Amino acid sequence: MTITAAAALIGRKGLKRYVSADLAQYIAVVAYWVPVIQFFLFSYSEKLTIEYGPLIIESLTYFPLLFLSMYAAADLIETVDFSQFGAPPAANDIATPIAAYFTVSSLAKIANAILPDYIGTSIYFTRIGLQMLLASASAFVSPSRVIFLAFPAILHTLWANPHHPSDHGFQLANSTLYANQNYTLLARQESITGYVSVMESTSDNAFRLLRCDHSLLGGEWLVTPQAYAKGQRQRESIFAVFVLLEAVRLVDPAPETEVVPDSKKSALNIGLGIGTAPNAMIAHGINTTIVELDPVVHHYATKYFGLSPRHTAVIDDAVSYVAHKSVSAPENFDYIMHDVFTGGAEPVYLFTTEFMTGLYDLLKPDGSVAINYAGDLTLGSTKLVLNTILSIFPSCRLFRDQPPPESQKPGDSDFINMVIFCVKTKRPITFREPEEKDYLGSIARHNFLWPKDKMEVKYEYVEGAGVMGKKDVGELEKFHEEGAVSHWRIMRTVLPGGVWEMW
Repeated sequence: MTITAAAALIGRKGLKRYVSADLAQYIAVVAYWVPVIQFFLFSYSEKLTIEYGPLIIESLTYFPLLFLSMYAAADLIETVDFSQFGAPPAANDIATPIAAYFTVSSLAKIANAILPDYIGTSIYFTRIGLQMLLASASAFVSPSRVIFLAFPAILHTLWANPHHPSDHGFQLANSTLYANQNYTLLARQESITGYVSVMESTSDNAFRLLRCDHSLLGGEWLVTPQAYAKGQRQRESIFAVFVLLEAVRLVDPAPETEVVPDSKKSALNIGLGIGTAPNAMIAHGINTTIVELDPVVHHYATKYFGLSPRHTAVIDDAVSYVAHKSVSAPENFDYIMHDVFTGGAEPVYLFTTEFMTGLYDLLKPDGSVAINYAGDLTLGSTKLVLNTILSIFPSCRLFRDQPPPESQKPGDSDFINMVIFCVKTKRPITFREPEEKDYLGSIARHNFLWPKDKMEVKYEYVEGAGVMGKKDVGELEKFHEEGAVSHWRIMRTVLPGGVWEMW
């Protein structure tokens, strides 16, 4: 972005020798063609890969738009005669690039601060909606006959682009998904955490998934005739890790602790997904509070995945909620489940010493916490997070949701979903064996609820090693690119490329 902006400002006068037309009038034309170019390129994302695909697409869409915008901004500022304010004649040459860059960068920061609150509230505040809105605003500011060059692009976006957030675009996406991949799109909406959608396979082994951008927040096997014949009587979680989180109920209390029935207990769930774990807490009669940042995720979990309404919903940032609640109502929860991973990156402030201390304070003296973390055990980022958790909680045990590959060798990449169980006192953590009522009639819980010794990951707190406070989150963010690339490749094996590309 900086190179593009600098090229427009530095090369502007040289370019004027060869281009006599007012380039500002072409901004709207280029902007209208951006969704069309993206449409023709998105099907190549598997071949372009995550490393080169974004750069190639932005080089053909956003960077040309940015170049023309900087060029036009400099032209506009150049019409101001700074000499009338007593400035030397050379002031224009200096002020124009500085003012143009300052204007564009400032507007970008303002938009970045304001827009997230409006994403998804209307068709105009979506990815393609914003692109079309920007193009229309440019056409209004710089009216010109060349706008006729954009008419084919406008028609294509409105009638042929399945990513356009309209009913027609929704039907286009569905017809393509069903014909090519045997999937059906049930709902989709842009929201504050990304592009959220619900999709369903239409094969014999049918399942339903909740997606956010290039990550899966959860999924369930549906009760088809074939599944029913095999003994399945209810929807079952596809992912073992969400069932494993429920084992926070199975942590044995400290010796001589009074046994309290579930109906007298309370649970806090941070990060909702499709609601597998909190639904189980509610089913056991536990007073459950769910903290979820994205209202669309909460709505879809309720509408499409049967999230029970018998809970307290807090649609808010978990950092502010925990910071406030840990002071106003400490030792308020018997169980805490923390599950916020998505897309190869995690909200870093939810893994700091400050946040973990807040969870520690919210937990009752004999309570237990379960933290889901997905990462590569060979990466420094995973070790940093685990060391931070273990620096606050004196006793923890780690369990992976799937056994390691038989071909895996020491030092090989090992990207796994794991659950870290912790308590507030220094004591051995053991799990009671589940009773039939703990399984809630679920096959998945029979298979995955009880943490198995063979799935345990041995990890101990390293004294003097790095831990992450609020001021140190940059250390974890350094690993996000590597983690996101790894996650992207894994997700491309979970679902066909055509499903991801059709949003």
